[in-house]
Amino acid sequence: MLGFVEGKIISKSIETSQVVVLCSGVGYEVTLSKQNLEMTQVNSHLSLWLYTHVREDAFTLFGFYSEAEKQLFKILIGVTGLGPKIALSLLSEHGPEKLIQLIIHKRTSEIAEASGVGKKLAERLSLELSTKLSKLAWIQAMPQVEMAAKSNSLSKEDQVREDLTSALVN
Repeated sequence: MLGFVEGKIISKSIETSQVVVLCSGVGYEVTLSKQNLEMTQVNSHLSLWLYTHVREDAFTLFGFYSEAEKQLFKILIGVTGLGPKIALSLLSEHGPEKLIQLIIHKRTSEIAEASGVGKKLAERLSLELSTKLSKLAWIQAMPQVEMAAKSNSLSKEDQVREDLTSALVN
């Protein structure tokens, strides 16, 4: 499977959220989140972490600027009923840092704002991932998540839970 690509962007399509990255004479068509796509420019150099999704009728590459974002994507597609396109839709709508906070704090109505995500899927996402995401060490490495967690006004019980989780992770 392909895990990383580095090269020059030779094409960009806003309609399909894809770029073509030329690497050693081969053009790789990579699907990006809306935020990542907006940061790209044709003829610029690009390095992406890749997730390779293989189906019987398609071989699709999804690209991420950080390995942490790729890992979050892989966790999202592990949820029953949530495929790569919906996971990318969630990342496009909320961004990785905000999405993590929404899941941890079980804000299902905000999660459901993403295209293709209904109330039931948002509830399943929160139920299955809130504990898992709050325990993962790499999330603490994301600076914006740390700042967002500090800026949110948490109840005393939630703050104690956050402190205990942090202590266990460290």
